[in-house]
Amino acid sequence: MRGSADLNKNNLDFLRLILASTVFLFHVNALTGIPAFLPLGKYTSAPFAVRSFFVISGLLIYRSYTRSSSVSSYFEKRVRRIYPAYFTVIVLAALALSSLSTLPLSQYFGVGFWKYLGANLVFLNFLAPTLPGVFTANNNSAVNGALWTLKIEAAFYLFVPVIHYLCNRFGTKKTIGTIFALSCAWKYGFALLASLHSSPNTYALDSTRNIYEQLDVQFPAQLVYFCAGILILLYFDKLKHHFRTILAITVCTYIIDHLFTKDSLDVVWISGIVLILGFWRYFGNFSKHGDFSYGVYIVHWPILQTLICLGLAAKLSPPVFFLVSVLLVGMSSGLMWTLVESRFLTTSSHYRQTATKASP
Repeated sequence: MRGSADLNKNNLDFLRLILASTVFLFHVNALTGIPAFLPLGKYTSAPFAVRSFFVISGLLIYRSYTRSSSVSSYFEKRVRRIYPAYFTVIVLAALALSSLSTLPLSQYFGVGFWKYLGANLVFLNFLAPTLPGVFTANNNSAVNGALWTLKIEAAFYLFVPVIHYLCNRFGTKKTIGTIFALSCAWKYGFALLASLHSSPNTYALDSTRNIYEQLDVQFPAQLVYFCAGILILLYFDKLKHHFRTILAITVCTYIIDHLFTKDSLDVVWISGIVLILGFWRYFGNFSKHGDFSYGVYIVHWPILQTLICLGLAAKLSPPVFFLVSVLLVGMSSGLMWTLVESRFLTTSSHYRQTATKASP
């Protein structure tokens, strides 16, 4: 049940930074709408990056649970890792963006402000994605549209003890197999309904997509990728002897999926990519520098939105705008790690242990 993946020698922290940067690059194109950034939208994929994150989460979070001394210890570690930075981003945005609102402060700090703060602090971003009078002239008015995945991540955290209990009660293969099958039924069932009812409908919270398209990407559907990560952990002893075979299967599955099945098999090749890049070759101890991937993921959207709101996307040349964006996101994620994230880690965190070993 514990698995034996040697997480002291892996590239997962670096891989997560690459994935977070991929989401950032994808959104540079999506939010600005500048023609020069179209290649970023064509050659990067936010869905691929997010699903890869979920596979890595399945591996790391399940391992964290099986190695925790108690359920309360497990939840404490998870809260410490994810919530301080999340809380900081939500509150800072709510306060700082008052300066960009088209409304007077008396109206800004009204019902809409408190609705945004209350919904977002409990991961229900979809209930209040905007702040009063903020980013209204942008192509997308959401304050931080990237945060929709965090409620799914939180759901994973809550569901792990249930998965572990069921594995002990009914067996690992039967439990993971059943959850995987039910998740596939949800994912592909709502995808089919979405294709049959292509127009937006009145029951959808997002008027640009119908309710089936929205349900297609929610928690039950994403369990497919989370379970894949758990399986990588539990069967790592066997998988680590077959990297070349896994690489061949990954490449073949990707080609088939790209040409014919249109993402229906993505869980296979995404899991293969995570396994290969994460474990086949060890590229050095990246953890000693910290983990900036979470910071990049949660700060890039409001930074891009602010730059666009200030008119810099129109005033600056695309290369200069891109450079400014990269520098601001990089500095902000570094400060987030140094001032917030690292301070709330438990003493058993591998980031603290790695930093201690790396110190002269």
